[in-house]
Amino acid sequence: MQKSIVVAFAALCLMGASSLALADDAVKGELGKMKDEMKAEKNAMKSDMTAKKEEMKGKMKARKDAMKEKRHEMKVKMKAHKDTAKAKAGKAKDAAKSMGEDVKATIPPDAPTSMTVK
Repeated sequence: MQKSIVVAFAALCLMGASSLALADDAVKGELGKMKDEMKAEKNAMKSDMTAKKEEMKGKMKARKDAMKEKRHEMKVKMKAHKDTAKAKAGKAKDAAKSMGEDVKATIPPDAPTSMTVK
């Protein structure tokens, strides 16, 4: 009887150890699945964030380009305004010069001026 108890105890110990090994394999399999799921979620979140980041970059670039275009347009308008102002000033200067020449032409050269001192 004692031998049968020892044999039964040994069988029980062997089954217990093998069931623990099987349980360990099952737990490792579940942990592997969980790790894979977490990696997939992390990669999905990462790709979403990169897409959003690229979208924001595109929006900011479009905004900067619009501001550059507006600044360039304002520069062109100011240059045109300055050119017209210069043209008007040149015309006024030419008119004043021609008036001065006309006045000089009408005054005889030997006429006394108020600036001559005797």
